[in-house]
Amino acid sequence: MMKIYLALFLAFICTFVNAQFGVTKEGNIEPVAVDAVPQPEQEVTSLTEQDAQDISALIQAAGEDPDTIKLIAAMKDENAEDIAELRKLPMEEILEGLKMTLDEMKVMDVIFEDPVKAFEAMEEEKMIPEEHLETYRKNPALLEDDTRKALYFRFISLAVVGEFM
Repeated sequence: MMKIYLALFLAFICTFVNAQFGVTKEGNIEPVAVDAVPQPEQEVTSLTEQDAQDISALIQAAGEDPDTIKLIAAMKDENAEDIAELRKLPMEEILEGLKMTLDEMKVMDVIFEDPVKAFEAMEEEKMIPEEHLETYRKNPALLEDDTRKALYFRFISLAVVGEFM
């Protein structure tokens, strides 16, 4: 069962980041109004009302985090052309990406209940870049931290592309 969660969770993680920013895993995010997520005239995604509330809550919390605000400003400044190109993607894809990333963030506690087992499963599935294997073997908790940061960065990036931030 852990492999299933692990595969779903880490299917799209391509890079690991070492910066510290964002909302900590200890913080509780309370759902807020769905106003932050545009409501299309017709259904274009499989988002549920709860998904929209969760996405909205994380976007709101991230928008209040000083480090995330700096990250977004730098992202928009340094990658303006790439962001403009990505904004041509259908909104459905962006919203589905936000939903998938948030779902992956939610299962982190289950996957990393035992960091050593999580590392071993990820290593077996070749989900860890070769150059990081030794580092994460010595410190499997770092793998969890880097994975959380990578997911947060992906969520924020999608929110910027979707013009929610």
